[in-house]
Amino acid sequence: MFDIPIGLTSKRIRAAEKLRYEYCNNLYRRYRQSQGIMDNGLPTPENSATEASETEEGSQKKRKRLRRRWKTIMGESYSDCDSDDDDLEELIQTGDDDVEHKEEDQERIFFKRYHKPQHTFENWQTDASKRAPIRRNKISFSKLNRIQKRSKNNMEKSFAFASHKNKVFFNSISQGLEYIDPELGDTETFNIKHIRLLTNLLQLHVSRHNWTLAYKCFALLIRIPKVDIRNLWGIGDRILAEREPVKSLEFLEWMNSVYSSRMKFSEDINYQRPPVFTKGSRDHVPKYTVTFLWISLISCTREMEESGGNDNLNEGDALLDLIERISELILSPPFMEDSEIWFIYALCHMIKADKLSSQFNQNLVGSARDIASNQVFQHIQNSKTFLQTCASKGDFHFPKRYIERQLESFEKRIQQLDIIQSNTDQDDIYHSEDFDYHISHYEDSSSDGLESSS
Repeated sequence: MFDIPIGLTSKRIRAAEKLRYEYCNNLYRRYRQSQGIMDNGLPTPENSATEASETEEGSQKKRKRLRRRWKTIMGESYSDCDSDDDDLEELIQTGDDDVEHKEEDQERIFFKRYHKPQHTFENWQTDASKRAPIRRNKISFSKLNRIQKRSKNNMEKSFAFASHKNKVFFNSISQGLEYIDPELGDTETFNIKHIRLLTNLLQLHVSRHNWTLAYKCFALLIRIPKVDIRNLWGIGDRILAEREPVKSLEFLEWMNSVYSSRMKFSEDINYQRPPVFTKGSRDHVPKYTVTFLWISLISCTREMEESGGNDNLNEGDALLDLIERISELILSPPFMEDSEIWFIYALCHMIKADKLSSQFNQNLVGSARDIASNQVFQHIQNSKTFLQTCASKGDFHFPKRYIERQLESFEKRIQQLDIIQSNTDQDDIYHSEDFDYHISHYEDSSSDGLESSS
């Protein structure tokens, strides 16, 4: 019923994935060439017209030379039809690009166009005002067949060394069919059946909110050697959050520390590694890390509300620990490029500024008061800076005006306290001056009375 959480990382599956990536890259390159989109670079702005004319003349000369050579070899069987012209264009445009692409890693070439996993899917726009018409770049059926045929012809060398199962897999996916892996098919072992049964029971108990039995199924699943916990961390975190929220946070922290995105990548054992989007990589942040940061921020704010401001502002503050943790994360990729991490970082400083401004001690004077107020303004400025960094990434939307109004209210709160303090100081000075005046006047009057009596 449900997909079983097994990481299929055998060498045969890795070879089949390489065939799929190579075929997708060939289709992408052939289609761009058929649309006249070249990836060889742009001409210089000074000599763009000259370089374009030289390129056209060179391609025409090469086309004539190839046509004469084909006529001498094929004789009467050669004809000047459209397909032959397309083949000539194919040879002229590609050159030795096929050899270069085959020497590179096809998976890396494919994922260079998609830096994040969500970019590989369609972007469905729910807002009617932001909907755009579908880009309908139509091509003829014969042109599509030629593109597919040439893409398969470029894979003759890779296809010759493939196994029978990989050939069946490639023929199935190239025709748009769905291929069921033999390891997950009918010929399954008792271990696979046991995993499948536990997975179905786990999903069933979660849908019924039976968290006790769901926790037992989850605990049994993660102890099976073939099960990859990175395929179950989402539902496992939900179960732990319903049972014990503290263990849920500890579980996410353990996932973040064990399955780090800073692990080195070894080429010789590449086929033994799970898919790159199951965990973090150099291009995107793992989802369990983002979830851990969000839950940590929520738990910090909840503790602050429950404490009621009776705790110390600096000692043993969980929010400061979270700020230090995020400051270490954003020093290296992929965290420094993720806009959501910067937004969480800005919210941490915003909440800290709110806490310091609301619990500001009005009895502080002198340098101690200046240091306390500077801390509030420093957190406000950091929040504004990190929000600008998040907005510059362009892929994360947040209520900017609402947050700016909140930060302005924190600034006004401190400024009003300073105004009140300055007014009280002026009143004290005025009263002290008035008191000194009365004392001096009393001393003068008393001295005059003594002189008159004498």
